[in-house]
Amino acid sequence: MSKVPDQPAPQNQASARKAARPVITRAEIEATLGYIQRHACDGVGPAAVVKETASVPLGTFSRQFRAATGLTLRAALRQRQVEEARRLLLRTELSPQYIAEYCGFRDVRSAARAFLATGGEVPHGLLPPYARKRL
Repeated sequence: MSKVPDQPAPQNQASARKAARPVITRAEIEATLGYIQRHACDGVGPAAVVKETASVPLGTFSRQFRAATGLTLRAALRQRQVEEARRLLLRTELSPQYIAEYCGFRDVRSAARAFLATGGEVPHGLLPPYARKRL
């Protein structure tokens, strides 16, 4: 009679690591999106966002966040900054330079490039006349 082992056959290291990876929850994704909504213009980066909203390492969170939302953390932050800049440009009398800086951009030109990079059109009032043709 042969003796049957009590433990299952050992897994290879890759599948063991994969099984041990933490999984982010829907609540953590929603908390992250809410945090981005409130703080994107405060100069926070992806590491600060994950530190405040999740209990997993930045790399793990970034991969799973992108899989769940289709956006990287940096892209989600940039998209929110562009949304806020557009809102302020359309609804206030603040200068484009002030709005750009308030929303976390270096200057008006970098804000205009962010508008283009996120697939939106640049609001006409965003750029001073001399820069409108050079973008």
